[in-house]
Amino acid sequence: MNLNKIDVNLFYMAGLLGEDKKISCLVSGRNFENLKALLKKNNIHIMDEYLFINSFYVQATKKQIGMLSRWAEVKFIAANSTALMLMHVARRVLNMPQNQLSGKGVGVAFIDTGIAKHCDFCLGKDRICKFVDFVSNRTRAYDDNGHGTFVAGVCAGSGASSGGKYKGIAPQANIYALKALDSHGEAYSNKILSAMEWVYDHHKQDNIKVVCMSFGSEPLGYNDPIMNGAEQLWKSGVIVVAAAGNSGPEFQSIKSPGVSRKLITVGGMDDNRFDDNSFSPSLFFFFFFSSRGPSFRSFKPDIVAPAVDITSCDLNHGYTKLSGTSVATPMIAGVMCLLCEKFPDITPDEAKRRLLSCCKPICLNRNLEGFGYPDLTKLFD
Repeated sequence: MNLNKIDVNLFYMAGLLGEDKKISCLVSGRNFENLKALLKKNNIHIMDEYLFINSFYVQATKKQIGMLSRWAEVKFIAANSTALMLMHVARRVLNMPQNQLSGKGVGVAFIDTGIAKHCDFCLGKDRICKFVDFVSNRTRAYDDNGHGTFVAGVCAGSGASSGGKYKGIAPQANIYALKALDSHGEAYSNKILSAMEWVYDHHKQDNIKVVCMSFGSEPLGYNDPIMNGAEQLWKSGVIVVAAAGNSGPEFQSIKSPGVSRKLITVGGMDDNRFDDNSFSPSLFFFFFFSSRGPSFRSFKPDIVAPAVDITSCDLNHGYTKLSGTSVATPMIAGVMCLLCEKFPDITPDEAKRRLLSCCKPICLNRNLEGFGYPDLTKLFD
């Protein structure tokens, strides 16, 4: 068995199964026709094929997966994620305690594509306390992409449009939307740094305790300006939660500012749920596309959170689904809002220590999952 060719998630899942049980997986190769002939010759059931990426969707036993990994024609074998993840289920996965914490009074800043005036932010009380546009200098809140609205909903949406079903982690937090990314979801570093500087200048007077950075750029080493800007916020007392990135399965693929040792860097996990929305922690596994460490010779990410088919706010007062570490990141940002509500004087270092101390590992590979996923039952004690 060549472990370098097997996705760690698939290896972990296959280990839970009996020798004769089959598991669905994706096999990518160097030559489409040669690989197809080999699969058929060895009686490996092909369920679908993808010529444009030289890959096949197959069902194989643990023994067959080991055999496939030794073939020269095979480049990589990956788990196939079929789970759906909704916000009301994600809260159960994180073991959210039944307390009265809601993020009330705590400010959270989103450096993203902006925000729409969704009912989940504005019904009853408009919790969009400030909107600053670093792209077009407009004064009224808007989002010409949708990503920022979605991210804010995961963290701080009230769920008003769904009767509370799709509420975020901190549904009463105060929202500060800083538009630094354009309609394509892209931004130059100077726009990002301008948004960071705004948080740095205003966080004390507006009680902004947390900043959510669901974006990433290619790291530039120790002198990376985006990383250094985020670290300055951390030093000033703001808890910075950053996405690991979606550049897996390559190692050393963590994006900036998540490469920083100081920040809370969030990777993605899949709970591999069943059709009836039940799940078993024994089947949790690492999200295939989530970026991995190490970073600056340190383990990264720090933590993982649900990242597959998350439901949150769209631009039309309804809901939509997205996957990726950028939707796992606002979950942890929301958790930090609750922690700051419970302990108003908590420092970023102490908040991170508390968070990581309540995590449970999935695959015991720190460069995939950090400390694992949070079990929040004891976080607020």
